[in-house]
Amino acid sequence: MPPLPLQVANWLSSGEDFLARGNYAQALAAFEQALRLAQQSCHPAAQVLALQRLGYAHLEQGQPSLSVASIQQAIAIALEQHSLNDLYECHRQLAQTYKSTGCFELALHHLESAESLRDSLDSPLSPLGSAAGDAGGSTVRPVQSYPHPLEQGRDTALLLFQSIVEQANVGVAVFQDNRLVYGNPRLMQWIGYSSQDLKTLSLADLVTLAPEHDLSARGQTFSGPEEGQLLGRTGEIMAVEIYVISVDIRNHPALVTFLHDITAARQVADQLKASESRYRSLIHHVPIGLCRFSVEGRPLDGNPALLSIFGFDTIADLLQASPIQPSSPVTDRAQPMLWRDYLGQAGTLKDCELNLLRSDGRNLWVRVVARAIADATGTIQYYEGAVEDITEIKAAQTALEELAMRDSLTHVYNRRHFIELASQELARSARFNRPVTLLMIDIDHFKVINDTYGHLAGDAVLRDIALRIKSNLRQSDILARYGGEEFILMMPETDQAQAWSGAERLRQVIAATPFDSGSDPLSITASVGMSCWPANSDTNALASLPHINDLISKADQALYRAKHSGRNQTQAETWLYSVGQIA
Repeated sequence: MPPLPLQVANWLSSGEDFLARGNYAQALAAFEQALRLAQQSCHPAAQVLALQRLGYAHLEQGQPSLSVASIQQAIAIALEQHSLNDLYECHRQLAQTYKSTGCFELALHHLESAESLRDSLDSPLSPLGSAAGDAGGSTVRPVQSYPHPLEQGRDTALLLFQSIVEQANVGVAVFQDNRLVYGNPRLMQWIGYSSQDLKTLSLADLVTLAPEHDLSARGQTFSGPEEGQLLGRTGEIMAVEIYVISVDIRNHPALVTFLHDITAARQVADQLKASESRYRSLIHHVPIGLCRFSVEGRPLDGNPALLSIFGFDTIADLLQASPIQPSSPVTDRAQPMLWRDYLGQAGTLKDCELNLLRSDGRNLWVRVVARAIADATGTIQYYEGAVEDITEIKAAQTALEELAMRDSLTHVYNRRHFIELASQELARSARFNRPVTLLMIDIDHFKVINDTYGHLAGDAVLRDIALRIKSNLRQSDILARYGGEEFILMMPETDQAQAWSGAERLRQVIAATPFDSGSDPLSITASVGMSCWPANSDTNALASLPHINDLISKADQALYRAKHSGRNQTQAETWLYSVGQIA
């Protein structure tokens, strides 16, 4: 065989140094350079050696598939060169690679191939042959090999078994005649006995199981797992899972046991059990309803708080009634949509509000937070959510909104809310060229009533007048207390003639029946000022929309004339000009 090229040997040596330092990227680069040089120099043995080192480096880097590819390429070259030594080493290295990935059948196959070549070798095993010595004294780490066969013979199955269990992270024990004849390093570490103690240990000395389990009675089939305890030399007890098989070793019955340490798993299981108990307790006692829904939107289960929210006694009643229907709309969105459709699009539903019914038919408002639960393919399996009863909150919000928009004394709209509603109505009337009328109603001599009968009597009069006016209005009319003893009224779809008739009727309703002052009957009159936005076919005249304050100003001027013309009468100011013309 020609000497190993010096440059190849140097690159291989550099690669070994990088491997020793854990620098796998530079090691791979060095071995690849060695392979290129070996190919350029047409040196098959150097190519095989470089490919073997590449395979080892790939395996160390966690790339077993690349390691296998490199070694198989080396085997192909060794076959072409009829190099039995190289074939032997490559098959052993490939068995090592497959064993590290758990492919034990392939590992056994290549190990058997290597053993079949062993008797055909005509020279001592050396990864480099004589080439290493011919390369100027350069040394290369030999390929890591398997342990030698067992002293009892070259049984490749036993060889593979020993190779696996010696490095296993589980305890392995072999019993013959109820005595421990073999324990792998992990087992010996656990139990704390020395190799000299092996023959004195019985199965009962090491392993305890429930009385109904008898390891010695195991048949030829693999059985397990069964939980038991492994007893250490100094009294330590380890929770283990035990797998057992009865086999023949050298024509002698043996019991092979595999012991898996489950101490940490048992602790985790206990913690999970305690955590699950706490979780179930939390679910059971939390005041928020928790539930799951099917893809179709039907409830699947719920906690006690959910039952309480909807007024059901049992979960069966809840599931049968199904109070949250797929058709329940999400009301607090810009565009209302069914909650199930929203979840299907967005995946989550945050703080949406649903208006539902309790089991007794009473109104119920709930706030829902929900999400869709999908499988690995993205297919929705079910929905889960939290439901909070906000009926009282909604009632309080409604009450606050009413307080914000109504006069606290008369309970008609206040001035601010009237301006909002009247502005909207005025815009609608102008858009559709429909008439609208505004009335200002002022109680005559109201200061005298306060001074004579007191402010409480004055307040009672204001409440009574507001009630009388409201009782004679249409649902579309908008009444508000404008301030003090003044009321303001907008009458949509009302032209000047209709408005005059309506204003006179309201004035007469106030004056017709005396008010209760607490002592003597009290006759009260009112003055009314009226302004109208007339229907007009000339769209150019209506191109500029008047502001509500312009309409109020005209009605106030008419009211002023009514006051100074003797009171207890109606005066009108006809709206004849556009805003642009007035300006």
